Amino acid sequence: MKILAKSLIRLRGQITKLHGSAANLKGVSTNLTTAAAATTVSHSMATATTAMGQLQKQMNPAKVNQTMQQFQKENARMEMTQEMMGDTLDSAMDDETTEEETGDLVNQVLDEIGVDLSAALGAAPKRKAATSQAVAHSSAADEGELGEDLAARLATLRS
Repeated sequence: MKILAKSLIRLRGQITKLHGSAANLKGVSTNLTTAAAATTVSHSMATATTAMGQLQKQMNPAKVNQTMQQFQKENARMEMTQEMMGDTLDSAMDDETTEEETGDLVNQVLDEIGVDLSAALGAAPKRKAATSQAVAHSSAADEGELGEDLAARLATLRS
């Protein structure tokens, strides 16, 4: 029995050593996998660096900047054209009924908030009308003087 007990103790010791060896082998395997991954990443980075260097040699930053500026100009033109077309379509689609409906809606809103538009306009000052007439008279006088001046210059040139 003693012999069997010693064998069992030796066997248990060997099993413990085998478990330790298996753990060591798994650690070595993990280290090898990590080293292989690091090598792959290093190779990929070298390839990416080469590709980026070649791209930089082919790319002209001044030309890219000029292209971007041209794009911005063309984009602004397109926006202006689009806005003009939208305004044109809006004005073409508007008719007298739209104007009447707009006026009716404004009057309805003013009635709801209690504003009497005719009373408010009646209380408005009337000086602007006189001022605009004075401006019209002064403009006509300026145009007359301008016309006489141009006629005198033309006569001088002809002679």
